[in-house]
Amino acid sequence: MILNPTNDKNEILEDLQIFKSYILGNRNDLNGLDHNCKNPHFQAIQDELIDIAHLLEVKNKNSLTLYGEIMLASEKLADGETNAKISLESHDPKLNYIAKTLNTMFHKLDEVLTELKDRLDEYSNLNYLNDVDEKYFRTGQLKEMLKGVNQLRDKITENLTQSHRQSMVLERESQVLKEKSKTLLDSTQIQATAIQETAAAVVEISANITSNTKASQEMLTLGNQVNASSHKGEKLASETLESMDDINHSTQKVYDAIGVISQISFQTNILSLNAAVEAATAGEAGKGFAVVAQEVRNLAARSAEAAKEIGDLMDQLKEKATNGKNIAHNMKDDYQILSENITQTVNLIGNIVESSKEQSQGIIQVENALNSIDNTVKDNATICDDVKHISQEVYNVAKSILLTSSEAQFKGKENIKIRQNTLQREHGDASMRKAN
Repeated sequence: MILNPTNDKNEILEDLQIFKSYILGNRNDLNGLDHNCKNPHFQAIQDELIDIAHLLEVKNKNSLTLYGEIMLASEKLADGETNAKISLESHDPKLNYIAKTLNTMFHKLDEVLTELKDRLDEYSNLNYLNDVDEKYFRTGQLKEMLKGVNQLRDKITENLTQSHRQSMVLERESQVLKEKSKTLLDSTQIQATAIQETAAAVVEISANITSNTKASQEMLTLGNQVNASSHKGEKLASETLESMDDINHSTQKVYDAIGVISQISFQTNILSLNAAVEAATAGEAGKGFAVVAQEVRNLAARSAEAAKEIGDLMDQLKEKATNGKNIAHNMKDDYQILSENITQTVNLIGNIVESSKEQSQGIIQVENALNSIDNTVKDNATICDDVKHISQEVYNVAKSILLTSSEAQFKGKENIKIRQNTLQREHGDASMRKAN
């Protein structure tokens, strides 16, 4: 056998090239390694090299299988599956450590995501009582994610607390609003009825004032007529007083004439007495003259008696005239007072007429204002009716919101209380007064 060291060396180098290419990953197997060395020393080297290469190939195949499982598990994780598990082991402890670490990571991620899913399912069902355990991770984005979920839950709890409190307040307030709107509607309807009745009464008052104005105008006309009559009466009383003065003067003249007649009668009586004495002295010759003297005496006596009777009558007439004069004077004064009173009455009636006209205008304005108020109250009644329906809808919405917030479970819910506001206290006080 001819030994050729150069050929053996080349064979070994070729095997080393194949081995190197395998190690570098340029080929997947060690096919081509041959035991062609003729030199026993090179053959031993070649055999040892081939044994090492095959050991490495076996180890690499095992590691490649583990790599494949790691890659498959990693691809599942990339697709969203966290329940993957690496079951193979290799001869490489570092690779086994990586696999173990990945299994721990998969398990932890699976637990975390499962808990996250459970919490999110609870949250979707309005149950915010439980939070996520943040101890799975010490640092990093996943730790921040768990904190973020818990912060989100805390924020939702805070919002739910406020929302539940506000929904309770809204439900309470909307109920009060509903009751108040009903009360307002009832009051507005009562007010509308009262205004209609008031308007009808004002119309009747307006008619009465118009009638009173007409009657006052007629009274003013009659008053003016009475005033004219009283002036005429006053004038007649003045004329009567003047006539009574004339009668009084005439009576005085009659008195004077009666006095003259009485003097004549007295002197005639004296003369008749003297004539009778002379006739008696004359005897028979004076008998006829005595008869005449007696007749004259009788005539004088009758004249004196008639004068006395006339004087008595004139005394009565003078007394009557004086009384008539006093009566006429008093009547004139009374007519003056009556005229002044009638003038004042006419002025008062005139004022009443003017006041009645102003009242009539005022009543017309009041009637127009009441008609305007009536229209406004009718509009308000319509608005109140709309407010009543709206408040009912608001109450239904508030009740629905409260029911929804009541279905949510979160910490501190049982401690949420609301204070009774002023409107509710007034409502309660009114209810108590009504009950009393």
